[in-house]
Amino acid sequence: MKFLIYRVVFFLLLNAFTANRVPDSLIRDSCKKSSKHSEPHFYKFCIASISENPDSQKVKNIDELTVVGVQNAISNMTNVKEIVEKILKERNNKNKLSMQMLRQCLKLYSQGNDLLTKSLEYIKLRDFDKVHNSLRNARVVPRECEMGFNDDNKQKSPVTKENDVLFDVVNIAQSFNYNAHINPHRI
Repeated sequence: MKFLIYRVVFFLLLNAFTANRVPDSLIRDSCKKSSKHSEPHFYKFCIASISENPDSQKVKNIDELTVVGVQNAISNMTNVKEIVEKILKERNNKNKLSMQMLRQCLKLYSQGNDLLTKSLEYIKLRDFDKVHNSLRNARVVPRECEMGFNDDNKQKSPVTKENDVLFDVVNIAQSFNYNAHINPHRI
């Protein structure tokens, strides 16, 4: 009987020590594939941004990891939208053109959040082509916001850094789905 108890305790301890290995390995491998054709910083950024979400330590497969990536993107898109709303409320920027472009960015962020939410639904339905298209369209949102400022308007966007991070965060989720379901033999 004592031997059985020791065996059960040993198994539980062993299981506890190896519990995080699956998610950590999946995160590293997925980020490595995603960063193969990206900027040098992308690999470390991918691991850090996914790992900071507590749900990432519960994932068992790439689809669950993609959900975590989409959740991060929704959170990030919402945060950038709130920053822009705060800028508009403060009205420190008297430039009407900049204010107009920021209002346009707000519309884009709302559309982006809708696209990201749809992506989660498509993941549940296992419609990975629609997941890809939704994420690809959401990834364009921060670039479109920036283009409004950088066209011939010669305005400076107050959220350039935030939009750059947002682009990368959405790109992580999109590349997870792309590498797993759209073009799994690419790498």
